[in-house]
Amino acid sequence: MLSRGTIRLSRAQRGTAMVEFVVAVPFLAIVLGLTFFFGWVMMHKHQVLVANRYSAWQRVDTGAWPSEGDLNNVAFNNRASSVTLSSDDPVDETVNDLVTKAGNMSPRTEVLAEELVTEQYPPGQRAHLSADFNPRKALWQNVMRDMYDIHHRHGREGVTWRRGEASCWPVLRNQYYSGLDESLERVSSPADRMAEMIRGLYLAGW
Repeated sequence: MLSRGTIRLSRAQRGTAMVEFVVAVPFLAIVLGLTFFFGWVMMHKHQVLVANRYSAWQRVDTGAWPSEGDLNNVAFNNRASSVTLSSDDPVDETVNDLVTKAGNMSPRTEVLAEELVTEQYPPGQRAHLSADFNPRKALWQNVMRDMYDIHHRHGREGVTWRRGEASCWPVLRNQYYSGLDESLERVSSPADRMAEMIRGLYLAGW
C-alpha cells in the first residue's frame, strides 16, 4: 500500500513533467518553424540557380535571352513577385587561357592563336538572375525578408569545345602560305595545272 508521501511525490513528478512540456513546446515550435523556413529558402534558391543556368545556355544557343515572364512561369510557377534577368561580363576565360598558353611558345604562335581563337569564336555569356519572393500570408516569415531576394550568376562559354568546331584553314593559309599561294597563282601554262594541284593540297584542308 502506498503512503501519503509517495502519493504526493508522484503528483509532484507529474506536475513537473507538465511544466517542462509547456516550457519546451515554444522551443520545439521555433525549431520546426525554422526547419520549414530554411527548406523553403533552399528550394527557391535551387530554382533560381536552375533558371539562371538555363538563361545563359539559351542565350548562347539561340542568341536571345528568355523573357522574365516565361522564367517566372516555368521556373517559379508564377510564385515570384519579381524576376530580373541581366547580362554580366562576357565569358572568355578558356579562349584567353589558350592564347596565353600558345604565347608561351613564341610571339608568332600567340598572334596565330589570337586570330584562330579570339577573333573566330563567339564570346560566352554570363547571366545574372534575381528573383524576389514575398510571402504575404505568413507574417512570421517577414522577419527575414532580405533572404527572399535571391541572386545567382552563371556563365557559359560561347561554344562547346570540340575538335573541328571552327575551321582554322583560312587563317593558317594566310599566316604561312600567303607567299607561296601568290607565287603559284602567277605560274603560267603549261605548269599552271601542277601549280593548281599543289594549291589544292592546302586549300582542301590537308
